[in-house]
Amino acid sequence: MSYAAKVAHRSSSQQHHRGDTSGSNHTRQQFHHPRSSLGATGHWVNLLGVAAPLIVGELVKDPDKRWRMLRIAAVGTALASEVVWTHRLSKDRKKDEEMRNALQSCAEHCI
Repeated sequence: MSYAAKVAHRSSSQQHHRGDTSGSNHTRQQFHHPRSSLGATGHWVNLLGVAAPLIVGELVKDPDKRWRMLRIAAVGTALASEVVWTHRLSKDRKKDEEMRNALQSCAEHCI
């Protein structure tokens, strides 16, 4: 079998048809966008990072200062994203701990 035929056969056998679950052990992979997991704050941080070169380019005319501001903007948005992510993880861990304590309390009272 030629390489092209093998690839065509492999891709046709691995296609996932919407709504067709007969004989398929595969679950449909959900779309994952890292910024969307951070909510609205993550979206705005990303938007500011993308828009920073346009804004800095319009406001700062000196090339050396412009380049410095762009580097600062890149580092600033990266740090802001990490802060938002760390805050999100902290909230999730606190929520998990509360749920674990509630489950343990319920288990102790029910037994």
